[in-house]
Amino acid sequence: MTTALQQQLAAIAASSTHQLDLKAQKTAHGKSLLFEPKVAANQSFDSIFQICQEGYQELCMLDPRFTPFAKSLFSEQSKGEERTQMTAKENEELDKVVESFLGLVGARLLLRPAVKALEWLVRRFRVHEYNTEFLILTFLPYHAAQIFSTLLSILPKKLSPAFKFLFPYINALQNPPRRTIVYTAAHTPTFFSAFNQYILKISSSRHHSANILAFWASISIQAIDSMLDSARSGRASIQTRREEDVFLVVLPLLNDALAIRKIPELSIACYMVMTLLATKTDMEDKVIDTLMVAVVNSWSEDTLYHGLICLAVMAQEKQAATLPRAATKAMLKLEGLVDRLLLLAKQHDAEKLVFGVALGALETSRESQARIALDVVEQILEARILEEQQTLIVIESMLLKAESYGHEPQDQLETPSKLGDVIVRMFESPRIANLTRKVVKERNLNVEELEMKLKTVVRLVQEPVADTDGDVDMLESPQPTGESSFENVLSAIPTRMADETSFLGSVRLELVEDLARAFLTALPKEEYLERYTALPLLAKDQAYLQPTFFSFFIRIWCGDYPTLARIAALKVVVRALSGLNKDPLDPQALIPYIVAALGDEAISVRRAAAELAVVVHGCYRADAKDNKVAKDTKIWAYRDLYGQSTKDMSWLSGIEAYKLCALLIPSLEECVLDANQIGRLIELALNGSSQAQNRGQHSSAMDIKTSIRTSIFTFLSSHVAHTPLLTVRYRLLSMLNEIGKVGTTARHTILLPAIQQWMSLPANEVARVCATEKVEVVKLDQAYLRAITARDQPGLVYLVSVASGETGVRPSLLGTVFERLRELWPALKSNEQQPLAKHLLGLSLSTSSEAGSQSRASEAIGTLRELQLSTEVLISIIDSLPDALTTQEQPPAAKRRRTSKAEMVKFNTKDTEELSLSIRKSTIALELVEASKPEKHPELLGALFHLLGELQQYRLQTKSSLVYLQGLVLGGLSSIVNGLKDAGAHKIDRSVIRADLIVDCVRSTPNPQIHNSALLLISGLASYAPDLVLHSVMPIFTFMGNTLLRQSDEYSAHRSEVQTITRVIPPLVESLRRKNQDVVAGAAELLLSFTTSFEHIPPHRRLRLFSHLVTTLGPEESLFAVMAMLVERYHSTEKLVGSPVGYFIADLMALFEPHTNLTAASKFVDVIIDSLQPKRALSEKILSVNESSPSHIETTAVNLLETLSELLKNPQFSRKLATALQQDEATATSLRETFCDLWGKIIRLSHDTVGHDQLQFVSANATSVLLELLPTADFVECAVILLKNRDDKLRRDILKSIEIRVSLEKHGDARSRRVLLDFLPRITDIIQSTSDVPLKYTALACIDQISDKYGKKDSDAIASAARVVADVQALGSDNDPIRVMSLLCLISAVEVLRDEFIPLLPQVLTTALHYIDLSTRKDSSNEKLHNAAFALVGSVLEHIPYMFSGKYLDTILRLSHKSANAGLSEEANDNRAHVYQLAAKQLDAKECFAAIERNWDGATKQGYAALREHLDMLNTALTRHPKSVVIRNSQTLFSLFIKAFDLRHACAVDSLSNVYDDEQMENLEALINEIAISMTLKLNDTAFRPFFVRLVEWASEGLPKKDKRGRVLRSTSLFVFLEAFFDRLKSIVTSYSSYMLAHAVHILQNTSFDVAEGQTLLRAVLGALARSLQYDEDDFWQSPTHFSPVSTPLLELLTHTPALPNPFITTHVVPTIVALATAGGSAHHKSLNTILLSYMRSASPATRLAAVKTEIALTETLGEEWLVLLPEMLPIISEGREDGDEDVERAVDVWVKGMEAILGEDLEDMLL
Repeated sequence: MTTALQQQLAAIAASSTHQLDLKAQKTAHGKSLLFEPKVAANQSFDSIFQICQEGYQELCMLDPRFTPFAKSLFSEQSKGEERTQMTAKENEELDKVVESFLGLVGARLLLRPAVKALEWLVRRFRVHEYNTEFLILTFLPYHAAQIFSTLLSILPKKLSPAFKFLFPYINALQNPPRRTIVYTAAHTPTFFSAFNQYILKISSSRHHSANILAFWASISIQAIDSMLDSARSGRASIQTRREEDVFLVVLPLLNDALAIRKIPELSIACYMVMTLLATKTDMEDKVIDTLMVAVVNSWSEDTLYHGLICLAVMAQEKQAATLPRAATKAMLKLEGLVDRLLLLAKQHDAEKLVFGVALGALETSRESQARIALDVVEQILEARILEEQQTLIVIESMLLKAESYGHEPQDQLETPSKLGDVIVRMFESPRIANLTRKVVKERNLNVEELEMKLKTVVRLVQEPVADTDGDVDMLESPQPTGESSFENVLSAIPTRMADETSFLGSVRLELVEDLARAFLTALPKEEYLERYTALPLLAKDQAYLQPTFFSFFIRIWCGDYPTLARIAALKVVVRALSGLNKDPLDPQALIPYIVAALGDEAISVRRAAAELAVVVHGCYRADAKDNKVAKDTKIWAYRDLYGQSTKDMSWLSGIEAYKLCALLIPSLEECVLDANQIGRLIELALNGSSQAQNRGQHSSAMDIKTSIRTSIFTFLSSHVAHTPLLTVRYRLLSMLNEIGKVGTTARHTILLPAIQQWMSLPANEVARVCATEKVEVVKLDQAYLRAITARDQPGLVYLVSVASGETGVRPSLLGTVFERLRELWPALKSNEQQPLAKHLLGLSLSTSSEAGSQSRASEAIGTLRELQLSTEVLISIIDSLPDALTTQEQPPAAKRRRTSKAEMVKFNTKDTEELSLSIRKSTIALELVEASKPEKHPELLGALFHLLGELQQYRLQTKSSLVYLQGLVLGGLSSIVNGLKDAGAHKIDRSVIRADLIVDCVRSTPNPQIHNSALLLISGLASYAPDLVLHSVMPIFTFMGNTLLRQSDEYSAHRSEVQTITRVIPPLVESLRRKNQDVVAGAAELLLSFTTSFEHIPPHRRLRLFSHLVTTLGPEESLFAVMAMLVERYHSTEKLVGSPVGYFIADLMALFEPHTNLTAASKFVDVIIDSLQPKRALSEKILSVNESSPSHIETTAVNLLETLSELLKNPQFSRKLATALQQDEATATSLRETFCDLWGKIIRLSHDTVGHDQLQFVSANATSVLLELLPTADFVECAVILLKNRDDKLRRDILKSIEIRVSLEKHGDARSRRVLLDFLPRITDIIQSTSDVPLKYTALACIDQISDKYGKKDSDAIASAARVVADVQALGSDNDPIRVMSLLCLISAVEVLRDEFIPLLPQVLTTALHYIDLSTRKDSSNEKLHNAAFALVGSVLEHIPYMFSGKYLDTILRLSHKSANAGLSEEANDNRAHVYQLAAKQLDAKECFAAIERNWDGATKQGYAALREHLDMLNTALTRHPKSVVIRNSQTLFSLFIKAFDLRHACAVDSLSNVYDDEQMENLEALINEIAISMTLKLNDTAFRPFFVRLVEWASEGLPKKDKRGRVLRSTSLFVFLEAFFDRLKSIVTSYSSYMLAHAVHILQNTSFDVAEGQTLLRAVLGALARSLQYDEDDFWQSPTHFSPVSTPLLELLTHTPALPNPFITTHVVPTIVALATAGGSAHHKSLNTILLSYMRSASPATRLAAVKTEIALTETLGEEWLVLLPEMLPIISEGREDGDEDVERAVDVWVKGMEAILGEDLEDMLL
């Protein structure tokens, strides 16, 4: 690690200029762009300056901007400049000059003069060191040129991080590729920023060049594109953040770049970047708007086209269609904008840009720009650049702009005439005219208002006008600048009319339209209008004498003409009347048309009409105010206003006309503002002052005499009758229809004939004239018919005649006539309504086939249904119905007819058609009653009951159920009854109520709807008059069980549940209670009806139905009965649990409170108990057990109790019960008492049913269900209550329940724990006081469970209980089950108390050990006691092991050995093994190992199982303890293992051979060896080696020589261990072979192999030798001292082949010899081969064969290494091939083939 001083020295060295290091100075001077370093190092500054000056001079000639540098960088003084000697400020100034020069020269770096000039900056000013970054960026555009690699060669070794990408290329002096620069720009922000700042700096200094900017643009765009691609990975939020990071880098760059003007290349590059950003990111509109503004602010003529492309691309990416205002303004300033956009649209997708320009242009407010903007919009529309939808939007915006003109402050700056001209041309344009009309139609624009605001006429084509022949003429209005001149239009007009003098007469319509067309043409100019009004045809000079002039303009202002035209017409008449200064004139004929004009929709028209009204009023002389008018005053157009029909007109007198005018004048302003005001004014004036006062609008002008009002009404009515203008008719009729009685006479004499005449016109004629004036036919028809009022008796007669078809009218008028009758109905008197209603009823029954008959019938019935029928009308209609008995011959007496059903048999009908008509009439009448809300007409009650009886007669006559009619009657009766019940104030004769008819409906009709209606009526009557219907309740429910309850419709559900049950049953229940009868017993038949029908009731209705039933009867009184009935009925075929019935009962119980459910369950058990009694009470009525067999009763009881158990299991019920217990103490106490009652009943039931297995089983199941029902604390409190009972059986069951409940408890709360711990003293009291063994056992089990679950929370309580358990009443008992349970209980106590249990330990442990000894005796074996005692010992070992002394451990081991030999079960073995494990793990190692060693002999004598467990304990102890502990106790362990290894010998000496068989011995030896090796692994060499030597000596010399068998057995144990030892530890312990080598050789040489024990020993020795040889990695066996002693005796074994078993040589001896040859190395191969070859010449064939097999094995294993000895082998091989023994010959042949395979050559030539 470097010190601080070293770090400082390194920093100084890094920044050192090497001023004292001449070599370093020379190297730095050798850095050159022109010369090799060796040449440059020897150059002087003078020679360098001379060369560089030449290049500089050439640059100055190329660009004068280089000239200023002659005074600084290239001055003579510069030769002596040394940057190391300059101050920081001087260096800073020099840097500015250098960077300025570099920026200027960057565009010419490929020129030789530029390189020469730069050479001076490198050599003298060392710019490559002081201005490194700027120099690299200057050269960067030429990264592929040779000059750049030259630059790399002179760069310093240390570069800024921004240029670290150049390091590989500096080292290799290679040019960096373009992709490297792009990648660096995209992923190195510092480089990207430096590059951008360089470009901005040279651009602002005007030192830029096109190629540099192009290079920067291409690199930047690719880099930004890569940045954006990288930003697209990750989650959406991460992508957004990364894109924002890119924006933060790029947007400031664009801002700075666009701020530099007059550099087209730079601006275009910025546009390209903006285009990239817009297309590859999801920028918000406001960001795009900012960029668009930046584009338009920066463009010039050179960049305009590219800027437009950029705007087009960004516009396509915007969400909104509009452009920023600044961008729109800038584009509108461009010359030829539309042409540019057209060109752009041909090459690029520019629709949205053009669309935005058009919309933005329409928002321009300045007048100067508005004109240009409108031109642009018009050109865009005409050019059809936009899509159709966009075009429609632009047109709509323009029209809406025109429509809103005048409403906004900026409107005064606009030019409406210009906008109007454009819109007019839009209507004319062949390209967009259709689109313009489409917009007007879809937006429902008011064209007239538009014309008014634009002061022009924009409509070209009016609506089609139908000729009489069906053709359609199109009336075209003239174009303001039209193709035909005004003179041409005037020339087509005739000079006079043929016959008529009024245009309101029978004049030709073509003439009127020609004049109107000319008038519209004259509107734009005043001079045209003057010439028009002077036409001879109009006869202006005769205006006061004949109606021609004024009547024409009346047609205009009252016709369907543009608003401007209507206004102009009114003004023409105003000017004409204003000039009246001669004879007095009464222009009253104009007043109706002025009134009509005041109702015009256009306010401008109304204002002009108001001016005309003032002028007309002025036509009357001043003395008119005194109710006098000059006698010479003439009424204008008195004789010829309407042609020939004028003679029938009713005119006003002068004063009346004046009064009418005076009436209008004060309210003209209101009329102008509101088009409806004129109608209100006429209505108030003609109706008189009384109505005006009622409306609060009285004025003196309205105090008109009745005669005058009548005259005015007659005057206006006559104009309605004679005027040809439908619009005037409609408006005047709309006003007159609101007038009251003053118009009665005129209605009869004038309006009614006009109505009749109008209604008689042909339909095509009406359609034609209405289409001409654009008046809706329906509205005009309605206006005519509304002239008929309720007071107009002739009019009513006419309407009825039209409705009846007696008067012929247009078919389309039929509906309007009936509509008028409906409107008049409320105003008719009752005596008028009744005949009209009957007449309409008769029309509705019409079956005529005449044309229109069905329509009239339909309209008549529709009218009746819409009328508000009074009670009198309804009664009259019902009374008009024919009596059913009129169709019966000789009917029975009335009384018998009413009461006897025997008479209701077949009837002979007179006329089937008459009967059908009667039924139809009854149907309509009943429908009308139903629609009239019968509850509002209680007087109909008797009539409807009578009709219900009549329907029974009809039903019998027609043999039909007449369901619909009965339903109508029953529904009406129900409504009336419900209304009477709710109101209670009506006095109705109750004798008319016929309950028997209702019951008969239910019984005689199968239809469910009739049942529903009848039951609804019964339920209503039960509440209103229960005494009248109570006797009919039970028959209804009996029938309902078979019919209604089975219906699936919701209507049936509602009626049967809500109405019938909740209203019919309560009176029944009240009746039962008054008689002191049990509700359930009394209602059993009712409940049976419901439960019997359960399976037929639709599933979705069952719950709601039965819940209403139970709630009505009282849930605590009836719920159990419903449950029992359902279970008893539906448990016979299948198990109820999991069935629909079972789920239903659970759902039904869930609807009620937990207390109700518990009460029901308790009563449910009462029913079960009662059913099992000899004398049954309640169960007889609820259950069908009457006369049942005992087995059937028992089965029923089992089913009931089983189902109850399942119902109580419901988790929802448990949760609700737990919640209720937490509410308040009173509720909880009540619930606990009810639960105790239920619990006690079930326990007693189980006691009473002993001997009945099924009942016993279900009782036990019910008890287990109760265990989980209550929370633990409440359950225990209930148990405390029940334990007060002295019945031991009951107490035993209670405690057993507590035990089970605690065992099932998972996580008890604090309250549960406290209650259970407080419960312990009660249990111990029972243990001490009772002598009942089962009760005591249960109490102990209960203590055990509580201790196990909650003992740790209160150790004192457990200690108290443990003392009782350890006493003589429990642990000291003579009863084994009590002993076992006591031991188990104490186990839990030990786990809880631990140290606190120590005082009890001597007594408890002694007793437990005694029980173990007792349980292992053959005469008193008790395995449960054995296991419990061992479990207690294990618990003590686990929790307080330090109290376990050696004495106890020896006893435990002794008893364990005895137990292992006792042949107990696997569970007992597991318990014993667990104690072994705990002793090995928990006890001190010294004590444990010593005890194992002390008790080894005892374990050996007890047999294999005991010794195996003893060894397992030893293994566990060795595994448990660390190395240090094992080493510390090694001597004890060595002694123990000496005994263990001597197991074979010990068994032989102690005659235990019959105790262990060979397999057991091998297993034990394997286990001992494994444990010994485990011990070895925890010992070091210092500790283990002496034991190993001791072990070998113990085996070889531990016994006397005469005890050969003992030595063989011990040696066998030794070498078996050594084989496992060498195999496990491998080369680590190979050196230990030296200790056993001599003993092994001795055994090989001296052991007799004839006996089995000798062969076993030989096998063990060979195995140990083979493992040692196999894992020799240290050349141990290559030593002659180790190899030679063992090789000879080992090979000699081949000579003992006859004495050894057949495969022994092959399986054991040969592999060991091969291992010896492998481990000994090639040095010993010759000696081995020599011996083997000698054996091949042995006289014994077996020896020869063994030798050959050994050679084969050696050859296969060692291969060529062994075949080195082939020359020695060949003679012997030859001999062997001719051996007299065939086996030897075959073996030799195999050997030869193996050698040939290895050598790859044939040996035949070598063999003799």
